[in-house]
Amino acid sequence: MERVVSNIIFNGQFWIALIEKYQEDGSLLVGRYTFGPEPANNHLLDFYLNKYHKLKFYQCEPGYKVKKEYYGKDSGKNTGKALESFKREQKKYLLEKKKIRKIEKKAADEDKYIMKREKKIQKRRGH
Repeated sequence: MERVVSNIIFNGQFWIALIEKYQEDGSLLVGRYTFGPEPANNHLLDFYLNKYHKLKFYQCEPGYKVKKEYYGKDSGKNTGKALESFKREQKKYLLEKKKIRKIEKKAADEDKYIMKREKKIQKRRGH
């Protein structure tokens, strides 16, 4: 059975939901959703019922032990660590995506160049 921990925090500008999924095999998935202004109860219900399943989760290694209950400052420390791991995994994902895009663009530019050169050769031949 997977365990889901959800924290609603204010990051200085927006209210965000930071979701951690602990799966049976010991892996950790981290996701984030930005609410914007302070969410009311109906916005929270809408999020959990309609938007939660569309979230993008990032696979990361659990770097800290999860406690069953949090007291005082412990909950803030745990949330901060989860947010750091989310940002780290998101950066990795975006860098990989950027590399793939760069390779695809290079291939597309090369194809475009070849088509242009062939068209120029056909024009010279008079066809």
